[in-house]
Amino acid sequence: MAEQIQVELVDDIDGSPAQHTVTFALDGVTYEIDLNERHAQQLRSVLTPYITRSRSPQRVSRAAKQQEREERETRQANRQLTEQIRGAAQRTRDKLTKKPQKQAPAEQEQPIEEPVLRLLEQAPEHPEHGDTWVPAVALPTFSSVT
Repeated sequence: MAEQIQVELVDDIDGSPAQHTVTFALDGVTYEIDLNERHAQQLRSVLTPYITRSRSPQRVSRAAKQQEREERETRQANRQLTEQIRGAAQRTRDKLTKKPQKQAPAEQEQPIEEPVLRLLEQAPEHPEHGDTWVPAVALPTFSSVT
């Protein structure tokens, strides 16, 4: 059995056949009304002075605001990270392109322990015991074994 459904638009004002479904909103409530050509034109002409002086609402959902804020923070973090990476790359380039400076012969031959011994010789005596002050942490010694 076949069934055919036919929908007829009827003007909500006078019951005549309607040609338009007009959607409009007022005070945050959206309305739809089926109107014939004459009534649709009348409604539009009544609303025209209000429409021409109005503006579109700039409503942004809370989720959209949150997403926009997160995207802005992500872009800022990415910019900072990019700057750090570029700075590190520039420092590396500078180190690689920098010509090694030759040290004075006296500096090359001086063992590492000498500066430490000089510091210990210049260290003040302990006020109570009369002993020479020695650092609590032992300094590492390096060797040039190759």
